[in-house]
Amino acid sequence: MWLRLLVALILFVFLLPIVLIIPLSFTSVAYFQVPPPGYSLMWYEKVLQSPVWMQVFFRSLIIGLITAIVSLILGTMAAIAFIRLNFWGKKLFVPLMLSPMVVPTVVVAIGLYHFFAPFKLTDTYTGMILSNAVISIPIVFTTVSASLKGVDRNLELAAMGLGSTPVGAFFKITVPIIKTGLFSGALFAFSIVFDEPIISLFMAGSHTKTLPIKYWESLRTSIDPSIAVVSTILIVMTVALFLIQGWMGAAAAKRSVPKE
Repeated sequence: MWLRLLVALILFVFLLPIVLIIPLSFTSVAYFQVPPPGYSLMWYEKVLQSPVWMQVFFRSLIIGLITAIVSLILGTMAAIAFIRLNFWGKKLFVPLMLSPMVVPTVVVAIGLYHFFAPFKLTDTYTGMILSNAVISIPIVFTTVSASLKGVDRNLELAAMGLGSTPVGAFFKITVPIIKTGLFSGALFAFSIVFDEPIISLFMAGSHTKTLPIKYWESLRTSIDPSIAVVSTILIVMTVALFLIQGWMGAAAAKRSVPKE
């Protein structure tokens, strides 16, 4: 009983600052006040009619989707190699794969900038996608590796024994089993673009400015309820994505339970 109350109290303390952002986005004045003196949708209208906010949002959406696809492909290939193959240096493979998650982000950003700058990939969509993929691939690798460990390889061997190719057996047998892990990895890779400002600050320019950069610039220059509106939209989007992930995980667990 006391443990549950303690956990509830900790969650309340952590979530309260986030939840307070939502009513502030509906304020009727041009400054922050808790509670708001009045409620209005004027700031939502301002953000949705702003070409700058809409441009950086849809640009982030495109970069996020492509980053998720690239990270999913490369991270899954790395996970398959780690789980299924034996090769020299396998013990060093995991630390190298996870190093972008361990090394401070600013160090990774400086390294990416110095590596991509000679190839003129800064302020380009290609550079933004690859740089975000660098820190997204380890997440995909972790989630897919955990899913692959629970897959019986004999299922693929049986499919190949019945005439399927190795690639066909993987997509027909293994992918449906690990699709929850695949979706989770892609989800995290997609959300990185909306949540990571440091990489974008080093790699982006005037033509590839993403939502975190615009958000950071607005906090520095002029703070108004538009910031709360964008924050609320990101909160709702994140919660919706993770609810979908949770639903998929619950559905997969339900299907895995043998029927009597």
